[in-house]
Amino acid sequence: MSETTQAWFVAERARAMAIVHLTRRDDLVVSKAGQGVGLEFIVTIQNKTGEPSVRQFGVFLRGTKNAVTEASLDETLRPEMQSFFRMGQFPYPVCLFHFSMDGDQGYFTWVAEPAIRDGGPRLLMHDASHCRKLGKATLDEIVEKVDGWYDAFFRQIAVKAS
Repeated sequence: MSETTQAWFVAERARAMAIVHLTRRDDLVVSKAGQGVGLEFIVTIQNKTGEPSVRQFGVFLRGTKNAVTEASLDETLRPEMQSFFRMGQFPYPVCLFHFSMDGDQGYFTWVAEPAIRDGGPRLLMHDASHCRKLGKATLDEIVEKVDGWYDAFFRQIAVKAS
């Protein structure tokens, strides 16, 4: 397989694996991101009634043919993370999914991590990865953290006008 074909195959398979992971939850709607920023997906969290919402997070996507470990991936992704950091700030949480084609293992790290400090929402912009294996429990943590960040965001910015 040529390098170009192999790169295409890895990218397409990583995209498919990300969709499989993200659609394990009924409350997530996965959309292809628009051109320009490099995000692969915008993921919307539906509210408890199943209605669409404005709660979303972005997903960068990467993949490799060979097996990796969290430590080796953290080292490999260092330049990539620094390039994300130089892009500027994101208006909502953003993470990176990385898939190894050897064993179909997925990994996750925050690029713009949702956090709550002194009751207010913050996005912690990372220039280094801290990869963890991606699974259902990890996805649940991601959604819980993003949802909590939006709760704090709306508490802080939405005030009754009349």
